[in-house]
Parts: sequence; C-alpha cells; structure tokens
Amino acid sequence: MRKYETFFILDPDLSDEANAAVDEKLKTVVSSNGGTLLSYASWGKKKLAYPVKKRIRGHYVLMEYAGGPKLVAELERNMRLDERLLKFITVKLEERFDPEKEEARRGAAQAAAETEEVTPEKESFPVVEQEEEQLSAMDEDVDASEEEDES
Repeated sequence: MRKYETFFILDPDLSDEANAAVDEKLKTVVSSNGGTLLSYASWGKKKLAYPVKKRIRGHYVLMEYAGGPKLVAELERNMRLDERLLKFITVKLEERFDPEKEEARRGAAQAAAETEEVTPEKESFPVVEQEEEQLSAMDEDVDASEEEDES
C-alpha cells in the first residue's frame, strides 16, 4: 500500500449540494478500489494564479489516501471525465505505507498538541491580523470590480 495526496480545484460556481456530490463521488472511488481515505480538507474558494477554463477563482480541496497504483489511475480517470473539476494533481508521498503506524503517529501528535501551552512567542500579533484583514478587503474589492466588468 502506498500513500498519496491529490490536490484538485473545483468550479467555484457549484452549489453546496454539487460540491457534496463531487466529494462523495471521489470518496466512493477511493473506498471501492480498496483504498483508505486518510484526510479530506476543503480549503475554500480562492483566486487562481492564472485563468483555468475561463475561471479566475476555484474551490481548492486536498485529499490524502492510501492504496495501490490502480486506485490512482481510476481516481484520475474519474476526475478527467468530471467537468466540475478544473485541475488536479496527484503526488505519491510514501512508497510503503503502514496504517497502524500512521494511526499511532496521529495519536501522538494530537496528544502533544493538547498538552502544549501557549507562550508569548506563539501568540499572534495584531499587526499581522490587521494586514490580513486589509488584504482580504482588497481581494473583495478586486472581485467586485471584476464582476462589474463582466456585466
């Protein structure tokens, strides 16, 4: 068994139900081909670096799973056929994957995170938060101006 991650971008105009349908379809492909889904993280809608299929935004998703090479081939075949997906890439993370070791590693990491205390060095700084708010406001302004240009 090998460990893979697939990063893909969905059409941002899809409804929540359509996003859920794509999520369920891909999860089903992994499980029906003898794979194990390790994590499925939706990163939300973000601006693309360059237009893809005439879209400037996309819904980013990262999926980690374990399985064989046939699983990857079947998953990518399904992604190519689905017009709701704009782009995808699959990366092999580990050649030999042991699910028991992964479970033990995640348990240890979670226990360490629970016992870790917040120190002054780890606190967030208000200046950084202000800059992030300003950047998100500027991103919204750009989106609004792009919508006006389209109409």
